Order: sequence, then structure tokens, then C-alpha cells
Amino acid sequence: MVRFTAGRGTALALFMLGAAGVVSPLASQDGASFRRLLPGRTWLPTVQPGPRDPVNRAEALYVADNPSLMGDGVEAEVAIGITLPLLVVAGRSREHALAVGVEGGAFARFGLQRTERELVNTDWVFAVPIVWWHGQHWLRLRYFHTSSHLGDEYARRFDLDGVNFARDAVELLGFARLVRLLGGYAGTRWAYLVHPEESGRWVVRGGLELGDPGGSGFVLPFASLDAELDEDNDWSPRWYARGGAWISDIGGRRAIRLSVGFLTGPSPLGQLQGARTTQLSLGIEASL
Repeated sequence: MVRFTAGRGTALALFMLGAAGVVSPLASQDGASFRRLLPGRTWLPTVQPGPRDPVNRAEALYVADNPSLMGDGVEAEVAIGITLPLLVVAGRSREHALAVGVEGGAFARFGLQRTERELVNTDWVFAVPIVWWHGQHWLRLRYFHTSSHLGDEYARRFDLDGVNFARDAVELLGFARLVRLLGGYAGTRWAYLVHPEESGRWVVRGGLELGDPGGSGFVLPFASLDAELDEDNDWSPRWYARGGAWISDIGGRRAIRLSVGFLTGPSPLGQLQGARTTQLSLGIEASL
């Protein structure tokens, strides 16, 4: 019950951050609308979200090689994520600027293989990004924290104790717009505090994304391929491919997308780190 209460408190904090993000302008790049404090969502960039990047998303999944004791079958995952720019430290245009903000996310995985819908695992993410813009390219340095907990129902069903899983890390990630519809990113993360203490500390990540969310038209296709290698998993890569379409246009930017996904490699669930899995997903995603 302690984990559930803490989870509700964190979810409330994320909701309040989201409300602040909605109140701030969605886009403020020109001189007339520029605001240094709470400048608008577009001042903090994100790549196509990986399995544990802050995001608002609901997914139905078919999981094979399931590392949990629920067995293979249909599961569901719900995520709440906030990205909130706080301050433009230098510059008045994203052509050349330095911005700082906060990010947070909560991920809940539910097993639907049985009559009872057990909460299997929750993952929590908090980050403080500092982003340097150079035209359509950017470099992000951020403090990154993540922790993970077993679901109470799942732990009771199988009489399990969760692992004390947590990471405090520094991450550097760069993004380059290679051509108009194609971008690439690469980076590394080093955890200076890990639990369990014998865990690995290095993560390497890279990927490609295809599409233009700023384009015209009601529906815009997108695709992405993300690869992450973790010292904790003996550098075995986790591949995450997604494709789908942006729909609608809110405040001058795309905010909603539908996607199908395929993930294979080490599980993204913190309590099941090191175990391999394969999953297909169908989801809807919203960017505040």
C-alpha cells in the first residue's frame, strides 16, 4: 500500500507540472511572443520516445518471452509524462539558445492474462535537461533519475520481494537533422549512483527518426528505430521500432499520434532488468 500511495502522489505532481506546461505558450520563437520564463513546450526537444522516455501513452501489447511470471499474452501499459521548459538562459531564438527545464514520467504495466488485472511493475523517471540549440540541431545534458517497483498485486500473487532498483545518472545526447525528413541521435549515460550496487553504470543509445511533425496535412506518417545498449545487460542491444501517424494540430504543432511498435531485447521494466522479451504494441500518444 505504501507504493500505491507514493505513486498517486507522484502522479498528482506530474499532473500539476502538465497543467503549468499547458498554460505556458506552446510555441514562442518570434521576438513579439518570446518569454524567457516558461517559454513554451517547443523549447525542450525530444526524440521519438523510447520505452522509458517521459510520454503520455496508452498501449495494448502482445508479449512473448515474457520475463514476468504472468506468462506470454496480452498486457497493457499506461504512461504519464511531462516535459516543461522553465527558462531560456541565453538567446531569444532557437537558432542559437540555451534552455533548461524539468521532465517526469510514470509507467505502469498491467498483466491481462488472468481474470485479475494485476499491476506487474511501475517505473518512475525524473530529469533536469539543459539544451543547447543550433538551428535544427541540439545537444542535451541532463540529470536523470529512475526507480522501479513491483506491483502489489503481482508481488502478493507470486510471493515475491522487489529489487531495490534505482539510478542517478548524467546523460549527454545529441541530435542532428540530416535531411528535411530524417534525423539522427546518439548519446551516453553514466550512473554515479546505482542500486543494486553491483549494477552496471554505462548506457549507450542511438537512433533514427523519419517524418516531419511540422508539415501540413491532417495525417503525417512517422517512423523511428531506437537502439540501447546497457552495461548491466552485457551490452546486449534492445531494439525498439515504431511507425504510425501524427493526427490533428493543436496550437500550431502536432500533439497526438497513433503507432504500432516492436521491441526485442532486454526488458525495459526495471524490476525485470536483464531478462529478454519481445513485444508488439498498438498505442495512442499525446504530447503536452
